[in-house]
Amino acid sequence: MTDEIIKQEQLNPAQLLTMAVDKDLDVSKLERLLEMKKAWETDQARKAFFGALAKFQSEVPEIRKSKSVAFNEVKYNYAPLSDVVRQIKDTCRDCGLSYRWEIADDKEIIKVTCLVTHIDGHTEQTTMTATPDDSGKKNKIQQRGSAIEYLKRYTLIGALGLSTTDSDVDAYQIPISLDILHRQYMEHYNELIQIDPVYSKWHPDNWKSEPSQKLYLKAIGEIRKKLIDVTPKPA
Repeated sequence: MTDEIIKQEQLNPAQLLTMAVDKDLDVSKLERLLEMKKAWETDQARKAFFGALAKFQSEVPEIRKSKSVAFNEVKYNYAPLSDVVRQIKDTCRDCGLSYRWEIADDKEIIKVTCLVTHIDGHTEQTTMTATPDDSGKKNKIQQRGSAIEYLKRYTLIGALGLSTTDSDVDAYQIPISLDILHRQYMEHYNELIQIDPVYSKWHPDNWKSEPSQKLYLKAIGEIRKKLIDVTPKPA
């Protein structure tokens, strides 16, 4: 009886489970259907997330770089975190996306993780680490606050695939662990080649330039956008 139910591919696992309960299947068969239902719902939530992210990226306005900085004769403009948040909040809400940060500080290294969640439950995260920002005449608290603000801005930009701050990565930047950036990139790379092996050419070993913080930040943004393009959209 279970095989007959499971073969009804036109029904989703939730409908199959209802049918199974009606037919009074034994516990082991119900557990199998529950596992199918959970896996199906997880996959649907993931597809819904990337569909919402694609919608967000197509609708979010261009982020205006409202702040000017002069540092060691280098001048550049950038969008501070408060401006980024203000300019994306309406589009995030309309697309069913929300975000938050988790911060870990062990005195030597500060780690910030941005978690972006879709209303259907799927969450993607971007993590970066850095040392306290000891540039200028900052006290100890200001050094940590500056590093956290920087990491919150870049993890949010990376998680949502924004490209607002390309111009300011050439100026002063808080050093971010290349190991963390490499691991973040490879998580997306492994997911991408599972969808289409042709993208194996995107492996860092094939990069023409020596991996750097700037290159990894750019590559993470590009591979996230590619994932959005090639991930099957929910029916």
